[in-house]
Amino acid sequence: MVQDWTKTKAYRELKKEMLDDLEARGLISRPYIDKVEEYMELWVQLKMLNTDIRERGVSIEYQNGENQKGTTDNKSLGIAIRVSGQMLNIFSALGFREQAVKARADLSGGEDDEL
Repeated sequence: MVQDWTKTKAYRELKKEMLDDLEARGLISRPYIDKVEEYMELWVQLKMLNTDIRERGVSIEYQNGENQKGTTDNKSLGIAIRVSGQMLNIFSALGFREQAVKARADLSGGEDDEL
């Protein structure tokens, strides 16, 4: 049975945190909310692709006839890489990447510490 990732706690929490962050920055208009929805759809797809990769591996056996068999790359691997890249694009477009960099700088003191 295929898991419905939209019903998981992780899905709900991630979506809520993203929307809460946008709201805190005053970015609550429809285009921003739609981008969060798109991100979450890709998140679900990535979870499904990763499940397939874990279950079948990065290469899979095939048989196209009695004497024609071998192994080939699991297509989910390449698709997962593209989906992950698109997710990063959306993440960056919504300003989350800059916030992560700023938060990291704040945690480290923001400047080089003198010895």
